[in-house]
Amino acid sequence: MPGARSARRWRTTVGWLGLWLALAALHGIWSVSIPVMASPDEPSHVVRAAAVARGQWSGELGAAPTDASMPGAATTVRLPSDYEAALKLPNCFAFYPDQPASCQQDVAPPDGSTVSVETFAGQYPPLYYALVGWPSRFLSVEASVYAMRVVSGLIASALLVWGVARLRSTTLPAAATWAALIALTPMTFFMGATVNPEALEISSAVAFWAACLALATSAGRPARAAVVQAVVAGALLVNARTSGPVWALAIVVISLVLAPKGRARALWAVRSMRWAVALAVAAGLAATTWVATHGGVVTGDHLFPQYANPVRVTRAVLSLTNAYMLQMIGDFGWLDAPSPPLTTALWFAAAGSLLLVTLAAPVSRRVRLGFVLAALVVVGAPVALQIPTAVDTGIIWQGRYTLPAAVGVPMVAAVALTSVRGPLDELVRRMARWTVPALAVAQVAAFWWALRRYSVGLKGQLITTSPDWSSPLGYLSAVALYAVLVAAVTGAAWWSLRPTATASAAGPPRSPAARDVLPAPVTQEPSV
Repeated sequence: MPGARSARRWRTTVGWLGLWLALAALHGIWSVSIPVMASPDEPSHVVRAAAVARGQWSGELGAAPTDASMPGAATTVRLPSDYEAALKLPNCFAFYPDQPASCQQDVAPPDGSTVSVETFAGQYPPLYYALVGWPSRFLSVEASVYAMRVVSGLIASALLVWGVARLRSTTLPAAATWAALIALTPMTFFMGATVNPEALEISSAVAFWAACLALATSAGRPARAAVVQAVVAGALLVNARTSGPVWALAIVVISLVLAPKGRARALWAVRSMRWAVALAVAAGLAATTWVATHGGVVTGDHLFPQYANPVRVTRAVLSLTNAYMLQMIGDFGWLDAPSPPLTTALWFAAAGSLLLVTLAAPVSRRVRLGFVLAALVVVGAPVALQIPTAVDTGIIWQGRYTLPAAVGVPMVAAVALTSVRGPLDELVRRMARWTVPALAVAQVAAFWWALRRYSVGLKGQLITTSPDWSSPLGYLSAVALYAVLVAAVTGAAWWSLRPTATASAAGPPRSPAARDVLPAPVTQEPSV
């Protein structure tokens, strides 16, 4: 009945809005609890954001480095006087995991003058910095860092919820929930809560993955909402960082591999899809034009001649695969605060169980190929993207760089499991449900470990009421608040995975990919 449908739609909207607020709050706790300039390269990103907010989109690019002591060519911009001192804030604790953040000095308020400040992110695409940098126009540098972090977290949370909502409408809800829990590692929250363009790249990748998978595997005319999501999220992804176009292309290719025979032709026949492709091409051209005209993004001139050999680069990068995996789960600060063993063990167990169930499931060759390709991108992309630049920059890859691709692996697994009809449904629901409390514990443990690193150092006490350094939220009080919010979110996820008589009798909606395995009814996503 119309009234019932309206009430159901209202409850759904309120539910997703509540999830956005909860994720934004989790990001916000991270933002306030981490010292200023305590995330990777945050000083350079803060300066870049403040400069873009003042119309300095390119600045003055300096000379390329002549040795490996500098990470690249510096860009000089003009900013208020307090930014110069703020750049030095992490120097006393970055890379020293046993040193608490209490060594930071106070930053003098701006004196009304402007000074020359250097950033090593001065040639990066400006979109992210324009979105988050505006608070710096009316706040001091320390206050603006917190404000920019909160804005970044709000944007990231919205994109993550958009992606999860789209995925749940496309796949078996239990599989979608399982995938989302695994994809949203502690590192995704940490990066989303600090000033770093990877916050936008990772979150927009989640939304883009979900939209592309929905368009590729749904039946009938594409839902207009999915088309809009693909265009918006894709445009954000390709313009977030220089690697964005690579991830976007990989996502599109893998989604087309998963699409049933004739689906790509059917999508192209729809006018709105042709417009979407045109807009995507325009966004891609904007991204590539920026990179082509700002060569200072990657600088150096054969500083690492030992990596002129692609085979040597390949061996060096592949030997770091395990380290990259650990960093994708969580290695906070300046790669000096790894997640505790409990977090990594629980995450590997949860992710491994999903991947093994997917590999063992009786899916079609096409679906299995798409899943394997997604996994291969995670392993192979660091190699492919570093071979052309390693001779100039060395091996600089970090696990967080791969997260835009890695978040898609469990999402593809969810699509694959949805293509299997019958006895796997209950197994997926049960495994997903028991993943919820395990990953909740892993999330809280990772947050606690990160705060411990800055409050007392990694060799300090686990529990203390008098830490060397404390955020505005406090040390243990911030951990307790974070645990309460995580419990609320995971409690909702646990409840949504409860067994229901209706679901058992009717079965879940099916992706048309299921037709390649067993005939099954297809629930078409409504066009809006």
